[in-house]
Amino acid sequence: MATTSEHLGPPVVLPSQDGRRAFMALPGAAPALAAGLLACLVYGLTIQTRPAHIDEFYHLLAGRSWAADGSFAILDGRYERARLFTAIVGGSFDLFGRSDLWVARIPSLLFSGISVGLVFQWLRQSGGIWSAMAGAALFGLAGYTLDIAHFARFYALHALMILAAAGSLFLATRPAGRFRPGWLAATALCLAIAAHLQPVTAIAALALGCWLLFDQRATIAAMRPLHLIVLGAIALACATIALSQAGPALESYRHAERWATGSQDDAFYYLREFRAQMPAMLLLWPVALAAAWRRNPSLASLCAIMVMLCLALHSFAGMKAWRYSYYVFPFICMAYGLAIGALVERFGGGGTMRPALLAGAAMLLLMGGDVAYRHSARLMASTLAQGPAALAAPVPDGEWDRAAPELRRIAQGSSLLVTGDDLRTLAHIGPFDLFISHSRLGELKPPTDFNSDFRTGRPLIDSRAALSEVIDCTDNGVVIVSDYQWRNPMGVRPEIAREIERRLTPVPTHSSFHVYSWRHPTVRRACPHVGKQALPGTKGASVVRPLPPRGRCVPSGQSCPPAFFGIAATAGAA
Repeated sequence: MATTSEHLGPPVVLPSQDGRRAFMALPGAAPALAAGLLACLVYGLTIQTRPAHIDEFYHLLAGRSWAADGSFAILDGRYERARLFTAIVGGSFDLFGRSDLWVARIPSLLFSGISVGLVFQWLRQSGGIWSAMAGAALFGLAGYTLDIAHFARFYALHALMILAAAGSLFLATRPAGRFRPGWLAATALCLAIAAHLQPVTAIAALALGCWLLFDQRATIAAMRPLHLIVLGAIALACATIALSQAGPALESYRHAERWATGSQDDAFYYLREFRAQMPAMLLLWPVALAAAWRRNPSLASLCAIMVMLCLALHSFAGMKAWRYSYYVFPFICMAYGLAIGALVERFGGGGTMRPALLAGAAMLLLMGGDVAYRHSARLMASTLAQGPAALAAPVPDGEWDRAAPELRRIAQGSSLLVTGDDLRTLAHIGPFDLFISHSRLGELKPPTDFNSDFRTGRPLIDSRAALSEVIDCTDNGVVIVSDYQWRNPMGVRPEIAREIERRLTPVPTHSSFHVYSWRHPTVRRACPHVGKQALPGTKGASVVRPLPPRGRCVPSGQSCPPAFFGIAATAGAA
């Protein structure tokens, strides 16, 4: 029997009880489309408020290669992680005719807006209009979502795929649902795309499987014995396959890169994260979940399992960062949306004013009490204060923007460019020859000096001996390191910084950078690890091969910048 609930406008049929209406039914999708477009507008107006993040340069640089020749090249290497997202970024460069970070962020902006629209429509059909408005606003206006929408990385697409997979599975399991094979196929496709983007999709898939067993427990109990035997055999086969891979899977699950070892065993990492950023929502979570359960038990149980089981498993994983588990955030907001819908239905009474005031008060309590929403308010206020000029501003990259012209001039007169910041050097100055990094070297196998980084094809070092070898066998060179990486235990470690200061000549430059140079009258001995500088008595030619300009990238702001002009044209100049 269909259940209805009185809200603003006509009664809303809740498909969690009868499943007759798909939550993406076209006639009712206009409000969700409006919600998604409004979210895109907010993210577009504030897109330049987040400074550049180092990880964005992977997709920026590889995306330029995709736009130019269909490859994922960065210098002599290839960046093949999340190739689908990199190709989308490259397509964005082609579409807009420029290849800067502003344009690279547009796909994340769109994926985040689509997620907001999907949350709105799902809640509207499962909990009513007040649930939809509350849940979509909590999700779309959170600082977490704004940061992901302003991040040229695959997290927005990954969250959308997990959300779409959960929604498809939800529809496929409704009692009177139609097109079940199609929805199940959509679930599998979305999970496959998500797995391509992020290995942590395995955690989300496990949580969805647990919810499926819980939600369909009555159906499973009523199955015929033969069906139960078949189902048990399938489960046993899956368990056998999982156990056969348990060793490598556990090693991968507990692995942490050098820069992340500090939180590797911190089981309360995410609890502290949410306590700091969203204390009100964390404190009221049990109450919200109970209210949501009264409103729609099936969707509430999905939200509960996706949030609590996924965060519990992430808490014991080796690698931890809030963006790794961002995909659970929509489910937190949907649970609160259902809870606010239940609150309005219980105490809102008739008319529209009282429900609006009640929902507004609940939203004000949650948003006003959480840092994540105050962060979003500051970003939007800052954009409004700047006016239309803010839209034309490029994505800022701190001191690199101000120092790039001078650093480029210094690098052009050197045979060898050594850096402590590989991607930013490439983007702002030009191709580099050698990278110093303790953290990045630890990601290579084996982690030994002069091993080439597969992403750029350039050798890495992390020892005084290796640095001295390069200095001794190269006639001249320059070292450029930002303040952030200088004496950083994960970057240019203190002992290497001291060796640079002891042996090389400081070059006056921007205060946020450490620049040193050297020049020998003759090459002293061979450099077997650093390109063609190994020839004694010759003026070493740079390992950098001149790269052609990216034909379809139109220079604008940060478009097609010095990464392809820089020192490549002057390599080998003495």
